[in-house]
Amino acid sequence: MSNGPGAERNGATNALATIPNLLSLLRGLLGPVVLTLILSETTWALWVALGLMVLAEATDYIDGEVARRFDQESEIGRLADPVCDSVYHLSVFLAFLAMGWMAAWMLFIIYARDLMVPYLRAFARQSGHDLKVLTSGKIKTAVHAVAQLGVVSIALGMFGPDVRVDGPAPTFLLVAAIAASVYSLADYVSETGRLVRS
Repeated sequence: MSNGPGAERNGATNALATIPNLLSLLRGLLGPVVLTLILSETTWALWVALGLMVLAEATDYIDGEVARRFDQESEIGRLADPVCDSVYHLSVFLAFLAMGWMAAWMLFIIYARDLMVPYLRAFARQSGHDLKVLTSGKIKTAVHAVAQLGVVSIALGMFGPDVRVDGPAPTFLLVAAIAASVYSLADYVSETGRLVRS
C-alpha cells in the first residue's frame, strides 16, 4: 500500500494502528493458528482452519479497499501487507509439509521467493528507487490462496472420495503455486535491474 494523496493531511502516512494495518496483522497472526489446527489432524479442526483461511484471504482484499476508500494508505502498510501475506501463507505451507501434503523442495522454492523479494526491495532503495508491489506479486498471492484453500478442501473430502489429498489434484495446485512464485521472483529481479539501470 503506497502513500495516498491525502495521507499527510489526515496523519495516516506513518500511523501504525490503522484498520488496514490491523487487518494485515490479523492475517499474519492467523498463519500459526491455521498451522496448529491442520496439524491436529482432526476433522473439526480442519473445518475451523478452512474457515479461518477464508477469513485471512478476505482481510487481504478488505485492507486494501479500506486503505483506499478512507485514505489510510501508508508506508508502514505498504511494507507490512506483503510481510503478513508471507507469514500467513508460509505458515500454511509449513503445515502442508508437516502433514506430508507437499514436498520439501516445493516449500523451498516458495520460501526462497518470499525471502529474496525484500532484499531486492532494499537493494533498489539503496540505489535511490522504490520497488513497489508488482502485479506478479498479487497474482502469486492469489494463486497461493487458491492452492491452499483447494488442498484443505480436498483433505476434507469436499470433492468426493476420488479426489484425495495424496492424489494429482493437490500436486497440480501446489505446482501452480510454485510456478506463480518463480514467475513473480523473475519479474521482481527484472524490475529491480531496470530500476538500477535507469
